[in-house]
Amino acid sequence: MYCEDVENVKGETALCFLSSLVAGRIKEEDWEDVSYYALLCVDNVIDITAYPAKVTEYTAKRRRSVGLGITNLAHDLASKGLKYSSLEGKNYMHRLAEMHSFYLHKASLRIAKEKGVCEWIGKTKYPEGWLPIDTYNKNVDTVVTQGLQFDWERLREEIIELGGIRNSVLEATPPAESSSLASNTTNSFYPIREGYVTKKSGTTKVVFFAPDYELLRESYELAWNVSSKDLIDMYSIFQKFHGQGISADLYTDFSKYVDEKVPMSESLFNFFYATKMGMKSWYYQNSKAGIREEGSSLIEEEDGCSDCKM
Repeated sequence: MYCEDVENVKGETALCFLSSLVAGRIKEEDWEDVSYYALLCVDNVIDITAYPAKVTEYTAKRRRSVGLGITNLAHDLASKGLKYSSLEGKNYMHRLAEMHSFYLHKASLRIAKEKGVCEWIGKTKYPEGWLPIDTYNKNVDTVVTQGLQFDWERLREEIIELGGIRNSVLEATPPAESSSLASNTTNSFYPIREGYVTKKSGTTKVVFFAPDYELLRESYELAWNVSSKDLIDMYSIFQKFHGQGISADLYTDFSKYVDEKVPMSESLFNFFYATKMGMKSWYYQNSKAGIREEGSSLIEEEDGCSDCKM
């Protein structure tokens, strides 16, 4: 699509400007600085990108929408002796999710002071002082006992005073599948499927070892052993502080069911419970059936759309 008269085009064209912060490799006292430089980097990419069409550039530079997520959660939890399925683990994830969102908002406010608020900030509620804590699904609070730990009200005052922030949206978490191979991290929020797997993408096969697996073997939870309810709780906790969606996977081991058939009641529960807890989307429903052994590891197709690879 090509159009020179972009100001008269109705509608908007969205693009992905993504990055992720690696949980477990960033000290909490450094998360604010890392958030700032990660956001600044992605914000600069919006300006230097070679756009395929004028209309995409027009929207991107006026909204300045970005998606900064979190990856390596499974390794982070295992290294701290926490579980997806435990209250302690869920409380920790709540603290992590809040810290991530709070410092991204501070970073966007700081960059706005340096470079200006985005041109279309008036299309958002940020000039009025909106924050994620204002409109999240309150059912999330039934699965944690952790309260808010940051001064959101002071942040709200600063945003109103400036008239907004640099970016229309800030948080989103992609699968981070390919980047997990390069960084030796567990991808996105997902639990690991096995201690090590052979990942296949096109004609390439790569053996991936879960970080520190020999040391943390007893601490890692396999995806097939984490209940869908606990995974939905986890995604919902992060969704509480996410302005956008999350690539949220669920996992099914068909061997655990009679005749390898999942009861319709279970599928319906997952759907309705996810809706109740405020999940915006699902990504993949993974099944253990069809994954085959090769040597001493499992082989699986690489998932994730090409646009979500960082």
